[in-house]
Amino acid sequence: MIIQGAEQLVARVKTWKDSHQVAIYWSSAAAFLSIAAFLHLWRIGSAPPGFYADECSIAYNAYCISQTGADEYGTHLPVFFRSFDVYYDPIDVYSVALPIHLFGLHEWAARLPAALYYLTACFAFYMLLRVWRFGKWFALGGSLLLSVIPWVFPLSRNCAYAGHTAALLGLVMGIILTDSALRRRSNWQALLAGSAWASSFYAHQSVYPVLTLMAVGCGVVLWRPLIRRWRVVLVITVAALATLLPMIISALRFPEALTARFQQVGIFSKATPMRDVIMGVASRYLDYFSPRFLFISGDHELRHHTGCGGELYWCLAPLILVGLYVVIRYWRQQPHYRIVLVGLLVSPVSAALTVDRMHSTRCVYAVIFWLLLASVGARALWRHRRVGRKLLLVICAAGLIESTAYLADYFGPYQTVCRHAFMAGLTEGLEYSFDRINSNQILYVDDSVGVPYGVVHMRADFKPLIYTHLLFYGRIDPWSYQHQGFSNSIIQPYLGRIDKPGILLRCNSTRDHRDLSSFAGIKNHIPIPTGAELLATFEEETPLEYQVFKLK
Repeated sequence: MIIQGAEQLVARVKTWKDSHQVAIYWSSAAAFLSIAAFLHLWRIGSAPPGFYADECSIAYNAYCISQTGADEYGTHLPVFFRSFDVYYDPIDVYSVALPIHLFGLHEWAARLPAALYYLTACFAFYMLLRVWRFGKWFALGGSLLLSVIPWVFPLSRNCAYAGHTAALLGLVMGIILTDSALRRRSNWQALLAGSAWASSFYAHQSVYPVLTLMAVGCGVVLWRPLIRRWRVVLVITVAALATLLPMIISALRFPEALTARFQQVGIFSKATPMRDVIMGVASRYLDYFSPRFLFISGDHELRHHTGCGGELYWCLAPLILVGLYVVIRYWRQQPHYRIVLVGLLVSPVSAALTVDRMHSTRCVYAVIFWLLLASVGARALWRHRRVGRKLLLVICAAGLIESTAYLADYFGPYQTVCRHAFMAGLTEGLEYSFDRINSNQILYVDDSVGVPYGVVHMRADFKPLIYTHLLFYGRIDPWSYQHQGFSNSIIQPYLGRIDKPGILLRCNSTRDHRDLSSFAGIKNHIPIPTGAELLATFEEETPLEYQVFKLK
């Protein structure tokens, strides 16, 4: 009796302890999810400030699709969207069409899909770690870390990078579904896996060589299990090709949709000796494994990076080193480790083929494999009870401090530093102007407005750069613009004279009221009309400011 009672008491204590641990875990998961959602959605329309030209173009094309079923050029349901003489990928625009249709032309509505794709990718990363037999706390910590990693966090609050966050989601889901389909020999999961891989191709063009080389690399290092499951591999391939059929047909009809952007940024775009090209590609490829890129300075472009630290947190460095040791030592026994190594090696290929150096968005897929490597290192440290666990706790504390400092910088000083990068002065000036103009007035736009962005003389259609902002903030009717351009709108270029009362938007130097040469190399030679009243000025942390005048 006594022994039986003691056993029952022990069982009850164990049950209570297990339920208590489960409650703590799910409470922590709910708290982490709430924090991640808050960080990605809070002030999404105003942080970062302004609205870059690519964002305006994507948002307005989504508006056109939602209203007329055609893009700004009148092309009905295109696969690729022409803008600025390059082409946007379909997920960029079609993802934004629904929130724009529901909520209108607002910055936050256009940026919402990028954040939602990223949050979903973080949840998928949690599932990937669980599928690969990581503990639930490791999976939870890895997904939370991905949600605030400097490599991707700024992209998730910018609608021009919805394709990048969608490609991350497609990559992670492709790995999960392929793993499950191969283990279970499941044809329906193979169909889903093929569709997931294909969705990444629709998301962004930079993923094409990465996924192609990853498929080849995994085929080489995993050829034995893949041959034994060749039917599943065949179903995945057929499903991916069937899903990609509209893109393939569109690319065959309009090949410039795939080649236009690469012709602009590709390292092969200039007549360069092949030896120099090979050396350039090799040096750029190695850049993406350098401590300078990963931990010190990162991408120099303020739209991609805050300029504070690298693309990864310093606290990840020891975890990555330990994980690299474990992966290299046991890669023969663990197929998952081989996938991580292949992913790391192929992720920078797209970026290495372009002229820019240390361009984080073109190799953003590498972040998944770096964090997988760090997760392997964290698990290895946890298994060493004496020293490893204490070191891991110190690393976690350092990571908490480091991520908090990064987020404080992002929502603090960075919001001032990045104003010019996101064209904040121009967008605020346009928004202010359109709020104060009526249908009987004209918004006159001076040549100088395009100067900070390299547009010296504006044409009647305001191309190549300024027109997207006029379309977005002017709420120009899609049907009218598709057929008549700006001809019947309330917007005109300012040529020194006025036909109707209205508002004038111009750019001027804060150093010299008449001279823009200190910044752009030209002078604002067109005089302000007599009797014009200065209403407001908007600065961008440069020697230039935007001025709004009321014209009588």
